[in-house]
Amino acid sequence: MATRSLARPSGANLSGASSQRRIYSDVFAKWPKQDLRPDYQLQDVLGKTVDARFQSYKPAIEREEILKARALQFLVQDKFKDRYKLQGPMLHPKSQPTYFDDLVREIEEAPNRSWFGRLGKRLSGMIRLQ
Repeated sequence: MATRSLARPSGANLSGASSQRRIYSDVFAKWPKQDLRPDYQLQDVLGKTVDARFQSYKPAIEREEILKARALQFLVQDKFKDRYKLQGPMLHPKSQPTYFDDLVREIEEAPNRSWFGRLGKRLSGMIRLQ
């Protein structure tokens, strides 16, 4: 994981800013790594955005920043997984009932595929036989 500076903001309300930074740091540490594109992690992209926002931190945006940080924290903790459960026909479209199962399997297999395997998949994607 790339290191983030998490520099202290230059504002009057450092306690509010530091608590928000703590929430963001905790979220970025717990956010799962993706194997599909290991050099481009979501937490690294979000960390740069957060760093940029905290460079010009103003106490007026404290409430909004807390809401954003807490929203990311809820996502990491899977708070909405049971509340908004995906089920039924949404997961099995009539045109291709195994679409999402195939997608998950493909994402899990892709990082371990050899160069020749990637080339074969690319060519098979270009040529579709009915």
